[in-house]
Amino acid sequence: MRSLLKLKLRQLRNALVRGEKKKYLLFLLLGLFFMLVLGFFFHKIFGYLAQVQEFPHVFKVFLAEKLLMMIFMTLFSMLLLSALLTSLDVFFISRDLHFLFSTPMPVRSAFAWKMLETGAYSSAMVVFFSLPILFFYCRYFAPGAGQVLQVLLAFLLFIACGVLAGVLLGLVIPAFFSVRRLQPVLSVFSIIVISSIVVFLRLLRPERFLEPSEIDNVLKYMGSLDLQAFYYFPFSWLARAMSLSADGRNAPYWKTIALFVLLAAVLLALVAWLRRKFYLQLFDKLNRGGKGSYKSRWRPTPLNSDYRPILRKEVKTFLRTPAQWSQLLIVGALVAVFVINMKMIPLPHPSVKNFVSYLNLIMAVFIVSGLNSRFTFTSIPGEGPGQVHIFSSPCAKVKFYRFKLLFHLLPLLLVGFALYALGDLSLQFDAFTRIIALLFLAPAIVFLTTLALVLGIETNETNPLSPEHVIVSKQGISYMLWSVIYVVGGMLFLVRPVGVYYWHRFTREAIPYMEIGAWFAGFLLLNAVLVAVYYRRGRRAWMAREL
Repeated sequence: MRSLLKLKLRQLRNALVRGEKKKYLLFLLLGLFFMLVLGFFFHKIFGYLAQVQEFPHVFKVFLAEKLLMMIFMTLFSMLLLSALLTSLDVFFISRDLHFLFSTPMPVRSAFAWKMLETGAYSSAMVVFFSLPILFFYCRYFAPGAGQVLQVLLAFLLFIACGVLAGVLLGLVIPAFFSVRRLQPVLSVFSIIVISSIVVFLRLLRPERFLEPSEIDNVLKYMGSLDLQAFYYFPFSWLARAMSLSADGRNAPYWKTIALFVLLAAVLLALVAWLRRKFYLQLFDKLNRGGKGSYKSRWRPTPLNSDYRPILRKEVKTFLRTPAQWSQLLIVGALVAVFVINMKMIPLPHPSVKNFVSYLNLIMAVFIVSGLNSRFTFTSIPGEGPGQVHIFSSPCAKVKFYRFKLLFHLLPLLLVGFALYALGDLSLQFDAFTRIIALLFLAPAIVFLTTLALVLGIETNETNPLSPEHVIVSKQGISYMLWSVIYVVGGMLFLVRPVGVYYWHRFTREAIPYMEIGAWFAGFLLLNAVLVAVYYRRGRRAWMAREL
C-alpha cells in the first residue's frame, strides 16, 4: 500500500515537472471561483434564516434541516452514481490490474487500494460542493468546536456510506451484465438524472423563498419534503445529525451516528464477502474473449460524393459513443436553465430588456464555444491511430479537412440561432437587436469553430486516453482563453454602434445609419480576415500532418 501511494505521488510530481503546472493552476482558480459562488449563495441562505427575528431558534434549525436534506439528497445521488461508475472502471477495466495481480501483493491489499482510489475519485466533487454548505451552516447554527467536529464526523460517515453502496453495486452488476457495454449506458443514465435534478431545482425557484412575503410557500414547500421514506436514507440522517448538533442534543445525535456506523459496517462486510467469493471470477470472465459473432452491415455503394462515406463514419461514431450523448444532455440541461432564467428575469424598463438581449447573445456564444471545446476541438485527436486509414484512402486530405469544419459548423449555427430564438420568444426583442444577432452570431460561431478545429489539429495527442484528456491539453486551455477574449472583444467592438443607435433613439434625433453600418461592416471584415487566416493555418497543418 505504501508503495502504491508513493507511485501516485510520483505521478503527480512528474506531471508538475513536465510543465503541467499551468493546467493545475487553472483548475485551482476555477475551483476557487465556483467555491466563492456557492459560498455567497449559502451565506445568504443560512444568514437570512439565522437573522430572522420572527422565527424561534427551533424553527430556524427545522427549516435549515429540510433545506439540507434536499441538498444532500441531490449530492447523495451524485455520489452513488459516481461511485458505481468509478468502481466498474477501477475494479474491472483499469490498466494496472493485470500488473497488480502478478505481484507478490495479496489480492486483498490490491482490492483495498482500489477501494481507496474509488472513494477518492468518486467523492472529490461531492466534498468540493459540500464545503461551503458545511462552513456556513456551522458558522450560523453550530459555531462551537465540538459542534463542528460532530458535523464533520457525520459528513465523513455519509461519504463512506455512499461510496461503499456504489462499490457494492459495482461488484454485483458485472455478474449479470457486461461491464464494457453497461458502463456507457450507466454514464448516460447518470447524466440524465443529474441534468433532471438541475432543471428540477431551477424550476423550484429557490430565490423566491428568501422573500418574507413568501413564508407560507416556504412552510408548504418544507412540509412537502417531510416524507417518512426519506428517514431511511443517509442524506436524511446527515441533515438530522447536523440539526441535532446545532440544538446541542447529544444523545439523539450519537444514535444517528450509530446508524451511520452500522450501515457502513454492513456494506463493508458485504463488499469483503463479494471480494472473496466472486471478484476474481468476474474479473477473469470480463477479460476473456467473446464469440466474435458481430458482422458489419456496411455495404459498398456507388460514391456520388467523396463526403458520403465520411459522413456515414461520423454518424456511426457518434451513435456508438454514449459519452458524446451525455455531453449533449448536459448542454440540454444548461439550455433549459438558460430559458427558465430568461422567462423569470424582471423587466422594469425597456432598456433592461435590451441589456438582457445582449446577455442572451453572450450566453449563446459561450454555449457554442463549450460545444466546440467538447466536439470540434477533440474531433481530429479523437481519430487516433485511425488517421492512417484517412491518409491512405482515395479521398483527398483537404476534403476531409473541409468536411470536418462543415460537419461541426452547421449544427453549431443551428444551436446558436435556436438559443437566440428562444430568448426572442421569451422577451420579444426589438428589430435592431435581431439585426445585431445576425451580424454577431454567425461570424462568431464560424470563427470559434474554425479556431477549435485548427487548435485541435495542432495538438500532439495522436492516441488520447479520452476527450477530457485532450481538452485539458495546452491547446485546449488556449482555446478556452482565446474564445473568452474573442467574445468579450466582439461585444466591446459593438458597444459603439449599439450605444449610438439607442442614444439617438432616446434623444429623438436622426439615427446615423451610415456610421452604424460602417461599424458593422468593420466587424464583419475583421472576422472574415480572422477566419481566412486560421482556415489557411489549419489547412497547412493538416496537409503537413504525418503519422
